[in-house]
Amino acid sequence: MDWVVTVSANKAASGEIAPETEAAAHAAFEEHGCVLLRGMFPPATIDAMHREYVAQFGMLDLAAMRREAARPGPNRILEVGGARYDITLRMTGAFAQPDVFANGRLLKFLGSLLGNDMHLSNLTVVASHPESTKQHVHRDHPHLFLNPGVDPSLPVYAINVAVPLIDVDVETGPTGVWLGSHRWKEDNASMLNEPTVCSWQRGDCMLLDYRTLHAGLPNRSGRVRPIVYMVYARPWFFDHGNHVRRIPLDMPLENYDEIPASVRPLLIRAFFYATLARWGEVDAHARAVQPPSANTPSLAGRIRRNDPCPCGAGKKYKHCHGRLA
Repeated sequence: MDWVVTVSANKAASGEIAPETEAAAHAAFEEHGCVLLRGMFPPATIDAMHREYVAQFGMLDLAAMRREAARPGPNRILEVGGARYDITLRMTGAFAQPDVFANGRLLKFLGSLLGNDMHLSNLTVVASHPESTKQHVHRDHPHLFLNPGVDPSLPVYAINVAVPLIDVDVETGPTGVWLGSHRWKEDNASMLNEPTVCSWQRGDCMLLDYRTLHAGLPNRSGRVRPIVYMVYARPWFFDHGNHVRRIPLDMPLENYDEIPASVRPLLIRAFFYATLARWGEVDAHARAVQPPSANTPSLAGRIRRNDPCPCGAGKKYKHCHGRLA
């Protein structure tokens, strides 16, 4: 069975996927743990995403990336292999547009696999610089259960959607995939022959079961190869392993307030992270507006017993917080 499925240009333009195309994509994903959908996104959308990526991080060359990744956490830039960096994107500009993370055709397909109550879990970009080496073979997350043979029989719980921002050929270094490895009962090295590889075009996206083995291939070209990764997950799954030093979604609250109400449930985690990031501001505001406590150390020795109590109750200090037990 072919793991590459082409989305009709006419159907894509109308925001739909032909039933036969959807059926072929489902069958490929179920068997291989991976499907490459050709022509899923309009080239104009990809161009806008690439411009936004360049505006946010395009000024960082390899040396600058290394310096930034070496900073202590929390850090939005993580090194994930030689000259390869995983970056939490700011969900602004093109990355804040619902036709990117809430693409109707994509959500319809994902909803049938993860349920319509799924959440966007991560939105990052992996920038593979020239000189990058082959990445280690890995699953996006270890098996959930230690019991042998349990995980391969379970339904998919998270799907990584890879969207290349440039055309990616074998020279540039696409992602190699071990088809069917989501159903392997163990990571058997003897089964790791050469991965399945094909070129990606702008507008393509690859859907990868979180259990499927894969690896980024070397970038032997002279340009940076950025691929956006959007992870969609069942509500109970959080990828703490890959994001222990950072948040995996970075959407300002102002941008969240501007998205359609119908899309907000998908982005509940982005709202949570943005709110959490401002928790210190809440405490600072509370300290600014509350009257000083009568027991505040800085006031010790400065309040006389007949002075009004600084708590604001309207009593003398000796009859309020300065009352002797």
